[in-house]
Amino acid sequence: MGEKPTGRMLVLAGLLLTSLFIGMASADEGNVVLEAVPQSIPDQPWYSPDQPLVLVPTLSNSGPDVTLTVNPSCPLYINVYNATGVQLVNGADACPSREQGMDVFAGERVEYEAMTWSMKDNEGLWLESGEYSVELMHSSGISTTELVTIQTPVPLPTGLVYSVETAQRTSSGPVVHMVNLHNPLPESVVLPSATPCLLELTIDDVHRLGAPCTAGVDLLMPGEMILVEQFSADPSSSVSIASSGGVSIFTTLLSQSEGPDILALDMTLALSGNELPAFGSNDVLISEVLLSNSLEEQVVLEFTTSCKAEMWVVNDLGDVVFDSREEANCVDIELEMALSTGETERFTLPQWNFFTADGCKAEPGVYTVVAELPELGMSTTQRIDFHPGETNPCAPTQSALLEATLEWSGEDTLRVVPTVSNAEPHHLRMAQPCSFEVEFLDEDQVSIHMFQTLCDAYDGRKILIPGDSEPLQFDDLDVRLIQDGTPILPDGFYTLRLTVLSTSAASTSMPFAWPADFTGTDDAEEATVEPETFELLGTWFGLLTDRGVCHAMDTDGSTYLLSNARTLPSWEPSSLVEGLYVVSPTEPSPACADYLAPSVEVLEVRMEASLQAEDDSTDAAAAPVEAVQEAPSPSTAVSVAVVVITTSVLSLFLVATATNEALRIPATAAGLWFLGLIGKTHETTDGRYQRGRLMGYLTANPGCHFRALMSALDMSNGQITHHLRVLEAEEHVWRKSDGRLVRFYPLTNQLHPNMPEEDLPVPPLSPDPNSLQGKILNLLDREGGLGQFPTQAELAKRLEKSQQLISHHLRTLQKFGLVERRKMGVKNRYKLTREAVFLLETSDDFTNTDFV
Repeated sequence: MGEKPTGRMLVLAGLLLTSLFIGMASADEGNVVLEAVPQSIPDQPWYSPDQPLVLVPTLSNSGPDVTLTVNPSCPLYINVYNATGVQLVNGADACPSREQGMDVFAGERVEYEAMTWSMKDNEGLWLESGEYSVELMHSSGISTTELVTIQTPVPLPTGLVYSVETAQRTSSGPVVHMVNLHNPLPESVVLPSATPCLLELTIDDVHRLGAPCTAGVDLLMPGEMILVEQFSADPSSSVSIASSGGVSIFTTLLSQSEGPDILALDMTLALSGNELPAFGSNDVLISEVLLSNSLEEQVVLEFTTSCKAEMWVVNDLGDVVFDSREEANCVDIELEMALSTGETERFTLPQWNFFTADGCKAEPGVYTVVAELPELGMSTTQRIDFHPGETNPCAPTQSALLEATLEWSGEDTLRVVPTVSNAEPHHLRMAQPCSFEVEFLDEDQVSIHMFQTLCDAYDGRKILIPGDSEPLQFDDLDVRLIQDGTPILPDGFYTLRLTVLSTSAASTSMPFAWPADFTGTDDAEEATVEPETFELLGTWFGLLTDRGVCHAMDTDGSTYLLSNARTLPSWEPSSLVEGLYVVSPTEPSPACADYLAPSVEVLEVRMEASLQAEDDSTDAAAAPVEAVQEAPSPSTAVSVAVVVITTSVLSLFLVATATNEALRIPATAAGLWFLGLIGKTHETTDGRYQRGRLMGYLTANPGCHFRALMSALDMSNGQITHHLRVLEAEEHVWRKSDGRLVRFYPLTNQLHPNMPEEDLPVPPLSPDPNSLQGKILNLLDREGGLGQFPTQAELAKRLEKSQQLISHHLRTLQKFGLVERRKMGVKNRYKLTREAVFLLETSDDFTNTDFV
């Protein structure tokens, strides 16, 4: 009996020992690995929906027997991580929670069915094109990872189309392929530029990824075409171009022909000559070819001509605009060059100043520079952007017809619907970042207000006009006639002139009334009201302005400006007669628009008498005093007229002298001479000192006018006149009239009277810090200190003003040299000039306090 328990104990001990060994084997999984190999290799170095990643998994055990805990319903699943390690797909989410033991014997290999990666996320949407880590996970916790590149479909907005243009300089030379994206729709289209999308290029058996599908552009205007990709290929090569995901764009299958053997060398094109990303009007394209030997052996290059490297340039329409062969003087030679491993040889190419063969400046846009080594059968291309920022005199005056309709959208907004057409298909090239210029003209065709719109684009934008049968309609333009609560136009009738800012500008005009209910009926009612009339007695004198001659009259202590005499076509104002005129108040003429005095219209000439005749009659009247006193009223009228005439002439002279520097300076000099203050004094040290101050100030501020000099140097009228006369006599300074002002310049080789007026410097404007211009300067100063340069749209948003208003003030600040526009990327941004920075730093009025 005593042996039975002992036997049972031995059995239990054996079972316990066996379970310990089993547990140890189950826990040791280090010898069990998961292998996965692609079922097939794609033709190109990336996977796509038609050639997906298919993995064939195998579980192998190189150690002792082992038991794994697995999920029988989901033995394998796929996890996906992006390039930064963020998990995008978790295959375990689709697996029910179950457990089961799985024995894997020593040396056993367990093969599973192939696993296909769908390249989609958990919601069934395509993942973005790019690089991913694909982890094949066994439910026991063993995994293997593959690093792959994928190209998934990126649907473009409906209606957009790709097209391919080709250009070839010689029959045996390379063929340049240019891929364009076109929007033929009548409205702008937003592009998915934020979604990774690369073109797929195939040349013979070589596959590679190309440029982004949308060239990084966010918006395509109606009719717009953009250059997306450009590359060169041998003329005997088969070329295929597809969008992301394999949608075919272009295919050409050519039979193989004998050509020069292309060496397996690295050829690159180095370009320079531009300070900004885009080339400007004064830039020169400097280029050279770099040929590097990355092989393990030396290569011998053979040349039979001195023109070893050639360059030609193609515009985005496929036209050759420059070819170095046309001006090259090549000489036959016999040359062998040895290129060792790791060595680089440089070939200098001709420079290009952006002029075409006909002597005209190249149009703004995108160009492809093609560099060739013809005898080696090698070529390469590179894209450049050209934004001249100025008018091209070679552009046709008008190459398209601009039409527009005008309607009210609300009480204060005009909606303009522009269309452009041409008899034949034509490419319209935008010359500026803004697409349109809007100008308001009054009934006299005088410009009242002007601004540019549809801005923040880029120079050289290309618009395809299909033809007369399909006029191109642009986006609607909404023009607000009330800015900051104030109307930009007085009530009345106007003409809106719309100009498309292309290299060959086109315009159209449309009449309208502001406000909308301002009609001819109101004018007819007002016409029945007799205008207020009164009489003026005096002589007209002329004031020269930049818009013509403004005629004025001083009488009874007041000044009146002559607007017109429409009812008296044969009458003209004259300073040689005095007259009695019936006038009525009216709006000022363009020449008198800058003066605040009231304007009148002459309705009737009651009397006019020559001033010379009055003087002669006065001299002839030598009668006794008694006779004059007893004379009737006509002689009294003559005496009054003489007094009035004398007063008017003196008033005329005083007013004209006080308001016109060109008269005030010689008048002051004459007065000083009359008083004996000029010409009878000896030179003093103080005089030389004051002239030194004057010369120093003019050197620092050339173009300063007379009043500004008086104020800046704290001199009197007589002092400044005397010292300027001395300096002019010594040929140290010279003067130039500028409207009613006289500006003074130091006489140097760089500043002289024969200079063009537009090249003469003008002292910068000093705006009120509390004005909108002052706020723009303060904002640009603060943003520039942070290395940020806002666009026109960003300024309008920050200052809570319309783009129209901001555009107007930016043009004014640019005119006075305080703000400059720079092309940064595809947008124009604004920054302060050095003069503006100096103004802000030296002015106590400007502060850095926040106002936005």
